[in-house]
Amino acid sequence: MKSFFSLFLSLYVSVLLAQDWKPSNGVRDEQEVVRAFEHATIFYNGDYLQDATLLIKDDVIIAVGKSGSFSIPSDAIRYDLKGKFIWPSFIELYSDFGISKRERSQSRTPQLESNKKGPFYYNETIHPEERALDKYSYDQKAAEKYRKMGFGLVSAIEKDGVVRGRSVLLALNDDADLQVLNANSAMHYSFSKGSSRQTYPSSLMGMIALIRQMHYDAKWYAENQSKIDYNESLEAINEYADLPKIIDAQSTLSILRAQKIAEEFDMQFIIKGDGNAYQRLSEVKANGGALLVPLTYPKPYDVSDPFDAMALSLADMKEWELADYNSVWIENEKVPFAFTSDGLKSEKELFTNVERSIQKGLSRERAVEHFTIEAAKLLQIDEISGSLEKGKLANFLITTDSLFKKENQIVSNWVRGQEYSITNANQIEIEGEYNLNIDRLRQFDMVISKKGSKYSAKVGVKGEEMSKATLELNGNRISLNYTIDTTLYRLSGSISDDQSRIWSGKTLINEQWQDWAAIRKARDNKATAEKEKDSTKSEEPQPLPRVFYPNMAYGWDSIPDKPMSIVFRNATVWTNEEEGIKKNYDVVIHDGKIKMVDYKINLDIMFPLIKNQLVEIDLKGKHLTSGIIDEHSHIAISRGVNESGEAVTAEVRIGDVVNSDDINIYRQLAGGVTASQLLHGSANPIGGQSALIKLRWGKSPEEMKIADADGFIKFALGENVKQSNWGDRNTVRFPQTRMGVEQVFYDAFNRANGYKQEAQIYNAKSNRDKKKSSGPRVDLELEALAQILDSQRFITCHSYIQSEINMLMHIADSMDFRVNTFTHILEGYKVADKLREHGAAGSTFSDWWAYKFEVNDAIPYNGAIMHEQGVLTAFNSDDAEMGRRLNQEAAKAVKYGGVSQEEAWKFVTLNPAKMLHLDDRMGSIKEGKDADIVIWSDNPLSIYAKAEQTYIDGILYFDLERSEELARRNLRERERLIKLMLAAKQAGAQTQKVKKKQQKLYHCDDLEQ
Repeated sequence: MKSFFSLFLSLYVSVLLAQDWKPSNGVRDEQEVVRAFEHATIFYNGDYLQDATLLIKDDVIIAVGKSGSFSIPSDAIRYDLKGKFIWPSFIELYSDFGISKRERSQSRTPQLESNKKGPFYYNETIHPEERALDKYSYDQKAAEKYRKMGFGLVSAIEKDGVVRGRSVLLALNDDADLQVLNANSAMHYSFSKGSSRQTYPSSLMGMIALIRQMHYDAKWYAENQSKIDYNESLEAINEYADLPKIIDAQSTLSILRAQKIAEEFDMQFIIKGDGNAYQRLSEVKANGGALLVPLTYPKPYDVSDPFDAMALSLADMKEWELADYNSVWIENEKVPFAFTSDGLKSEKELFTNVERSIQKGLSRERAVEHFTIEAAKLLQIDEISGSLEKGKLANFLITTDSLFKKENQIVSNWVRGQEYSITNANQIEIEGEYNLNIDRLRQFDMVISKKGSKYSAKVGVKGEEMSKATLELNGNRISLNYTIDTTLYRLSGSISDDQSRIWSGKTLINEQWQDWAAIRKARDNKATAEKEKDSTKSEEPQPLPRVFYPNMAYGWDSIPDKPMSIVFRNATVWTNEEEGIKKNYDVVIHDGKIKMVDYKINLDIMFPLIKNQLVEIDLKGKHLTSGIIDEHSHIAISRGVNESGEAVTAEVRIGDVVNSDDINIYRQLAGGVTASQLLHGSANPIGGQSALIKLRWGKSPEEMKIADADGFIKFALGENVKQSNWGDRNTVRFPQTRMGVEQVFYDAFNRANGYKQEAQIYNAKSNRDKKKSSGPRVDLELEALAQILDSQRFITCHSYIQSEINMLMHIADSMDFRVNTFTHILEGYKVADKLREHGAAGSTFSDWWAYKFEVNDAIPYNGAIMHEQGVLTAFNSDDAEMGRRLNQEAAKAVKYGGVSQEEAWKFVTLNPAKMLHLDDRMGSIKEGKDADIVIWSDNPLSIYAKAEQTYIDGILYFDLERSEELARRNLRERERLIKLMLAAKQAGAQTQKVKKKQQKLYHCDDLEQ
């Protein structure tokens, strides 16, 4: 259904074109200018009209059709465009054309609250009330640049903030009266904070949480508007809810994040990514919405130096190769999209890059439509623009050939019926081969070449090496200078016709004037005659290259999704159950579950229906365990492990920023890890909600999450949270002392209790009384804290010092909730009895101590002592590298404290499963549990043990033999791509230098810059 905006705009344009409402000084000029563009090839509704005419009156199209199919007014201005093409002008949905930019404050003191005065949203980076029109000033130079690229309309916005306000729809017309088509063309969002100095948000998850909270606030505001204070920001969100919504997501995974927000609030985004949407295209398509596809294709890397080539990742190499295919694959999947020129450094890049995609399989017609009618549909202006149809704006291009072809030139760009010349339509094309003779006695061969808009010439005697000549062309006047056999020839003359068939003039040789003439050699007349026909043909698509999942080293050619049916025979099975460690045992897995664990299982008796499906694997001499579970991990997180902008950020969710493409997922699979808790950092007393994932390498972020898992949240104690030692500028945010940390907790939970009570009181009111008072506002921060009080969300708390551990347990006891797990807890051995009494678990390091002041009292026996005292104990990584060898960390419990091997192994398997409330489905080898299984070459506690296979839900995600083959495949793929880049450089392509990228590995205290 067309929006009110679209209907209004079409009516607005109709009225605008029908009358001149301004007063004039003198006699009013009522003349309407009619123009007829005849005998052109017109791109019309995805096809071509040969020998066709476009008729416009002022700035409106009044007829389109085959020449002669309708009458042309006698007073019309007529243009003979034989051999030329007419196309709709392009529409740019994402531009900051003519928009002034705000300056960022230079203050470096933390700004915790908004400095924006007035009835606005509480965070400066949210400003939907702002109109780009109020910051607009026509930029003629930029307009010329856009027109050269083929654009007639742009939707302009200031690219600043998370919610940026409303863009203005502009015609690229130098007449100020004809520029603004609509002051509110779209509402813009982004995952970029912009110029705001407000400390919150400081992370991607904070930005997502802020967008989510704003929409809940807007809904609450709409429902209670008459009972609460006016807010201009929320007013704007509701008033312009029907506008198209454009979000700059900046990455492929963030396209999925934007789609998730849209689904939550029953809306759709037009999402601008990074040009790599093909990497998650099935998920993008399934989630719905439309894309803005950038054309910023990467240049080939200069890999001529092998040391530089070593520093270039396979992922970057493949992105270079596959960039051209992005729009091809999106088109094939029928995902709606429009192209955007945003990020291009030159006009030439647009045409070159689109032509590259056309050569890879995108039809030329659809390429044009993704700049025109598809863009118009997304912006809801297809009733007035986007195609050459009667009643639409007279925005069109006249070209010499098909759009995007190298030899094509845009002759003119007509915007609202006004012509803007781009190239000289009467410029004679002289490229070709000629017979040149001077005074009918001396004969030469001449070759004229063209690169871009410049010509070069070579002249020589037939059969001999040719000499370079200097050539100048001005209209039909031409001059040519060259030297052969020490004789200087200086020619001046003219071109006789617009086909450059004959040149003639005078030349001065040895101070004597002589006649000269050049005649173009015969060309393929048939090819010339069929130029227009050939220019409209679609190119044959090329074979598509491979995409890996993820598109990097060790990515899958195709993602496995079917659980295997296996009977493992003769293994040493570490059950983590009452049976203990059993030798020569069999384990059957099927449908992603463990079906049986026993000695010499008889398949005929126990599994007669599936025995033919079961593959037998003999594990004699090998060990079979449940997968390792890392209770405290920071891998697989995008753009910030901490939301440090405020002291309490319970509303933010690591689940919003899971990075399923992190290579550390694969590396930890190689270490036997099958599940992890991805925790918020420790920059604030109450941090964000964690994400529980299985390391399903190649799957999407949502597919990695453990379904129906309990909710967890990160708290923190100690030095990191109070900021008093962060430097002289960081003395603003409360708390600054350990006493203040305690009060943050009390205040937060008192507010959460009040939040619960407010909802209960409101819900108990009669409908009549509810109408008299405002309903409770959804507060995502307090929602999460209330869940803790209701035992629906559970705390993992960063901790070191016994006094602070005691303090938090005291708060929990006094407010009737429980701390689920203390993590790190390197002084846990001092308070083990109190931990046991409170019911808290301890997830610690095996042997970290004295690496900072807070841990001077840490000892390697901490885990063993807590375990001996009856505290549920685990070892975690808190580190991407350590996560690869947690089996060896577990072994340290045997070394330090004499814990039995069986119990030590539980420190990284069953015990963390219990901490995360997952022990009913993982953590041990038991019938009915998930088939999360690791096959080890040796005792898993041995430093010599290797994880040979890692299964999750019965799917083999890591196989040592396959990994070795993948390493060889990676090498072959690198060599192939290096050859392609070297060939591209040799062919004259511009290259970029290799810049070694260092992956940021997050720890508890890392902050985004």
